[in-house]
Amino acid sequence: MLIGLALAAALVHPTPQPAPELPASVYQARREAVLKALDGCVALLAAEGETNGVTETYRQDGDFYWLTGVNEPDAWLLLAPRAKYDRVTLFLRPRDPEHERWTGPREPLSPALRKRHGVDRLLRGAPDRAALAAAVGAECVTVIAPATGLAEERRDVARSRALAEAHGLKVTHKRDLLARLREAHGPEELALLERAVAITKAGHEAAARATVPGVSERDVQTQIEYAFFSQGATGLSYPSIVGSGSNGAVLHWDQNSRMLKDGDLVVIDAAAEYGRYASDVTRTYPVSGRFGEEQARAYRAVYQAQEDIFAAIKPGVSMADLQKVAEASLERAGYLDAFIHGFGHFVGLDVHDAGRYDLPLPACAVFTVEPGVYLPEKGFGVRIEDEVLVTETGYRLLSKDIPRTLEDVEAWVARARQTK
Repeated sequence: MLIGLALAAALVHPTPQPAPELPASVYQARREAVLKALDGCVALLAAEGETNGVTETYRQDGDFYWLTGVNEPDAWLLLAPRAKYDRVTLFLRPRDPEHERWTGPREPLSPALRKRHGVDRLLRGAPDRAALAAAVGAECVTVIAPATGLAEERRDVARSRALAEAHGLKVTHKRDLLARLREAHGPEELALLERAVAITKAGHEAAARATVPGVSERDVQTQIEYAFFSQGATGLSYPSIVGSGSNGAVLHWDQNSRMLKDGDLVVIDAAAEYGRYASDVTRTYPVSGRFGEEQARAYRAVYQAQEDIFAAIKPGVSMADLQKVAEASLERAGYLDAFIHGFGHFVGLDVHDAGRYDLPLPACAVFTVEPGVYLPEKGFGVRIEDEVLVTETGYRLLSKDIPRTLEDVEAWVARARQTK
């Protein structure tokens, strides 16, 4: 009888499955695109991840992960388009038997492991002079590391320059190459992105249910994140923002410490990650279940700004163009001074993903549309954030199943609280 009950429960609440790993062929195709764009030059890229990820101890930087699928520090990638045999060499960090007793054994180098990564050659450690010299059959070394922050201090930039100097080669730069290639997502990426949005809907339904008087912002956060992980999230796209009352007028409120009161609006910017791919959705919920008159006026202005931006998405438009649309819409509504950030950003392997804001958007780019109005003197803020996929003729709203109009949000809140 107990087994039968357990099986029935599993059918109602299926156990979330791990996110699928992308096949080696996907990473091979990406590297081929880079190899072709190098025009015969050699390129070197180092892992530049962070050790303070939202829900993981190490998070690989998006460029390196996009090209390799490798999530470990001290890895390197060497691309040599004119090499006879080893056009793609992947360097993994050295093994450490003592460390592996704490973290688990790592797989030894083997033909099977090389095939799994889909590379021509697999080594350990940083590329030395011999490994680099073997790849030099070119006339130049191209720096593909992004020109952000202290780019000149990156290990791969320094080593690329040393490689060029040692062999009498010139140095060229294609620092927006990876950003441009990453803008348009393949079908396997879009499937993961859409799954992340679907999981995020469950968290926002929990938020609609939990945003009632007398609970803390932290209480709401825990309900949202529990819903994410119970639906199969593999992580959080970013630390969850739950800003009630005047905290909702703080763009990245991160304390989540205030108690919700009747009459508050709650800005909830929270989203799930699935298989490393991010989502990003914001909704504004009325604690009383209904928007007040002034709150409703601001909400409708933000909603209309979204609609105006959506209407402008078409082939040839850029993110910079859409920013002007957002500003014009909120200026007509009288709220331009209360709109203090960009209208949106690219989404992919990272919640703020790679892409060019000044160039036409390609089909299969994914970005957020998130206008907002922030009125701390009135004790509230409003933000509505959705994800869109650029198509050949316009766009598709990936987060369409999460209620967005004022009336739909109020109805959703009412339904959610009835099932509490």
